[in-house]
Amino acid sequence: MSETVLITGVSSGIGLECAHQLTERGYRVIGTLRRADEAERLRLVLGPNFQPLLLDVTDQAALPGAVCQVQEWLAGAPLRALVNNAGIASPSGPLLLQPLDEMRAMFEVNLFGAIALTQAFAPLLRSRPGQPARLINIGSVSGRVTTPLTGCYAATKHALEAVSDALRLELRPSAIDVVLIEPGPIRTPIWSKAGGDPRYADGPYAESMQALQRLVAKNAERGAPVERVGQAVLAAIEARRVRARYPLHAMWHLARWLPTGLLDRLLARRLALGQRP
Repeated sequence: MSETVLITGVSSGIGLECAHQLTERGYRVIGTLRRADEAERLRLVLGPNFQPLLLDVTDQAALPGAVCQVQEWLAGAPLRALVNNAGIASPSGPLLLQPLDEMRAMFEVNLFGAIALTQAFAPLLRSRPGQPARLINIGSVSGRVTTPLTGCYAATKHALEAVSDALRLELRPSAIDVVLIEPGPIRTPIWSKAGGDPRYADGPYAESMQALQRLVAKNAERGAPVERVGQAVLAAIEARRVRARYPLHAMWHLARWLPTGLLDRLLARRLALGQRP
């Protein structure tokens, strides 16, 4: 039986690309999605090595049933890797004005969903000689560099970094490697879903929100190809000695060396936030 990888959020973007690359490589991929019609479409796209799992990562009550279903499919074999990919990037807004309910919803998907899936499926991750099990979290360059007006999204990715750091040590005795993939802007539908928000069309942040939308549009056109993330995930699964982090954008490295004040000025200029009086 081919080795099995579980990926969350495979209906589009990074998750779909990861599923595509892994099934072509011969892995069996179990992919979570929320709609039955999407499941049938992806069966046709990805072929016989793909097994859809209907699951919303925020539905904790559904997790025990999902685990039982995956155990049945595994038939006693171990899970080679879990890829926590499911996430949302919008809505954006200034933290002083953004409703807390929106922020909580983003944390539910991007952070607590990843933790819940890890708690549920980690017992199925078992290493074999020469085949280490891997827990792979899809983070972001925003986990290191916070862009103004996307503070909530960045906060979820900063938190995922902390969780990954803790799990890397906590799972060490179980011989499960924990890896963080940190892409920058990627050409995926996640950007097209982050449209302008009329709530901030007037007021002190109106010009900055317009600048953010221009930046989003630029990222949608000029971001890195999604294949790059899929390649990083495949490398993280198959590497003999895996790295803890796979940063995929130059800003991740620049943020380590640029003085905070200089980085602040660069970001403020990009988002039309003006100068201090």
